[in-house]
Amino acid sequence: MFFYITLLYLLYTSKLYIESPYAYNACENPVCVLFFYASIAHSAAPDLTLTHEKYVNLSAGSYYLQDNQFGIVDVMSLPDNHWKINETDNFNLGYTPETYWVKVSFSLPRDTNGYFLEIAYPVLDSIKLYLMQGDEVLSYSKLGDKQHFEDRQIKHHNFILPIDENTQGPLTLYVRVNSTSALQLPIRLWSQPSFYESDQIATLFLGIYFGLMSIMAIYNVLMYFSLRDTTFLYYVVYVSAIIAFYFSLSGLGFRYLWQGSLWWNDQSILFFLLAAVLAGTSFIVKLLELQKNSKILYRGCLSLFVIGVCLLFASMYFSYGTMIRVIILYASLACLWGVITRTIKLFEGTHFSTYYSLAWNAALCGGIILAANKLNIIPNNWFTEHALTIGTSIEVACLSFAMAERINSERKKRFIAQAKSMTEIRKANMQLETEVINRTQELQTAYDKLKHISRIDELTQVLNRRSLNDALNTECLRAKRFGHSVSLLMVDIDHFKKINDTYGHQCGDKCITHIANVLKKTCTRAGDIVARYGGEEFCILLPECNEGDAFDLAELIRRHTEASVVKFEDSIIKLTISVGIATRWGVDLEPHELVKQSDMALYFAKQHGRNQVSLGSILDS
Repeated sequence: MFFYITLLYLLYTSKLYIESPYAYNACENPVCVLFFYASIAHSAAPDLTLTHEKYVNLSAGSYYLQDNQFGIVDVMSLPDNHWKINETDNFNLGYTPETYWVKVSFSLPRDTNGYFLEIAYPVLDSIKLYLMQGDEVLSYSKLGDKQHFEDRQIKHHNFILPIDENTQGPLTLYVRVNSTSALQLPIRLWSQPSFYESDQIATLFLGIYFGLMSIMAIYNVLMYFSLRDTTFLYYVVYVSAIIAFYFSLSGLGFRYLWQGSLWWNDQSILFFLLAAVLAGTSFIVKLLELQKNSKILYRGCLSLFVIGVCLLFASMYFSYGTMIRVIILYASLACLWGVITRTIKLFEGTHFSTYYSLAWNAALCGGIILAANKLNIIPNNWFTEHALTIGTSIEVACLSFAMAERINSERKKRFIAQAKSMTEIRKANMQLETEVINRTQELQTAYDKLKHISRIDELTQVLNRRSLNDALNTECLRAKRFGHSVSLLMVDIDHFKKINDTYGHQCGDKCITHIANVLKKTCTRAGDIVARYGGEEFCILLPECNEGDAFDLAELIRRHTEASVVKFEDSIIKLTISVGIATRWGVDLEPHELVKQSDMALYFAKQHGRNQVSLGSILDS
């Protein structure tokens, strides 16, 4: 269960730590560029253009170099051979004390909504952004988690640079970045509507994740007060630490809780990571009862706990960059010890170790997928980005099952004597319960069958008139609320009485069935409803369909019907239909008016030669 905590930070250390002096050039005033850069001809990187995609990954087309005391004027005058190309989709240099410059060129079409540049890594210390067009500085921003949150132009947990809606054409972005955390720089170019849409989806996912974790924590708090078992309390602390850790790492804590505390923004990640490991260690001891059943495993967990407490105090005095490496090593040892403990208890036959193992494997798989995504081994998509949060959600649920299984096991031991004397009663109750279940299932099956029969026309196997009325009322109410249009097609078989009189009712039934099949095959749009209205008449309900589309569909049905034949005994019968169309929307949309208008349109079609489609709107005018 510690794996995902460890792995999340190991991802940020995928590069070796490089020792070199920290460099900074104070000559970074963007105004200098206006006078210095005008005479410099500098070839740009290949342009990236935002067209129809939701965003463009600018990191994939970026160039970078180590700072070496350069300012913005210096880096803009450097020839191309001084820059290194980033050959991966993700810009990741791991932990390094160096300052780096990143350059990327792109082109913007004009958009009245404007654009956003997003750096989707909220724990970077210092970021300076220079947006250039030719020799002109369009925008300069200083961001990072060492700046107060209130100073951000866009109040978001990631770093956002707005681009004016009037900005268009070729642009170049220069980024100066350094950080005591891993130096990752995922730069994305968004149109503003696409950004807000994506941000809403991401917020929804985070809400679901935090909601699930919080529900599990609250549920186990109630279980603790009910059973007075401290295992539940350790579990609550563990889940709460996971929530707080992810809240800090994602930048949400800095956005909503501690905007004014830059020191705590760094320390919170260390604190909650250690808290999760400490609470997880205590939880394992209580869940598996190591103090009673295995002294060696218990002493190992106790040693890990003592080391964690020492690291917790040390994190207050040593730098973030130093402590995060030590804590990662410590969490790795805790992870290894968790594997050993799980394996030993599983071989000993502890029942709830199965759930414990499943919980571990879920977090493990989520961590591996996320690691492969970050290292560019597998494609970057929604699932690979959120595999770790999915894995931790499964882990938390499985650990709850493990505790429930342990409680169940203890209760079985306490009541085993009583269970023997009540065997026959239980058997009788089980038999009765089985009979009740079987009877209930039979009644439910019969009810479902009757319900189906009451909604379906027996001859044509389409909806009957009663079902049509229900659907029509529902769609009209929905259309009124959302301002949609609703179209209704009234279909009648031409000269049907003559067919009945000539060939008999069996032939008439076959013709009706044939028309029903034509309607079902032609009306393929999801949500469209085909129903038998009565006799040789059918209705087609088309939600969110305008008059033009309804007419095209009706004409298609008419042609298909005209081109088909019905074979009855030795006779071949050609059929035609007349169709009346009614389309309404807004406050005037009433079911009976829709039926009345389509019926009048049908009557008009039949009076003017049949085998044609008539629009109710023409009659109204």
